[in-house]
Amino acid sequence: MDEILKPTTVHSIDKVLKFLPIFEQGGYEFAKRRCEADPFHYYNYSEEVIQFEQTLYNEGFIIPFDWGKWQDEAERLVSDPNALKTADLKTLQKLLTTQVRKERFCEGHLAAMPREHHITAILHRLKEIREQMPDSL
Repeated sequence: MDEILKPTTVHSIDKVLKFLPIFEQGGYEFAKRRCEADPFHYYNYSEEVIQFEQTLYNEGFIIPFDWGKWQDEAERLVSDPNALKTADLKTLQKLLTTQVRKERFCEGHLAAMPREHHITAILHRLKEIREQMPDSL
């Protein structure tokens, strides 16, 4: 059975973009490494990161596709700011899906993304797309 996807609307984009100021501010601690040796959970994420991830799921930004095969493309996009300049909404959804799902296999990946400004760059491109959309969608 095919999964029914929630359509991405200007309102769902706006909900995701509310997190942009959090990722833009410097010095914010998005995750703390736990001291105890828990082999499955090394990081405690901030409430904002947890809410951001949940919002991505709730608003249809985490989509089903073979994200594992798309990781090289995701790496190319996040490592080259110019490559993101032409990314469309579907590409941003795939990119966010890849980054969020990668956390399951590489814990700490999301903790590094704000420090490396990947999330900020993705959200800035999303903001550009949103600014070109009428509010009535």
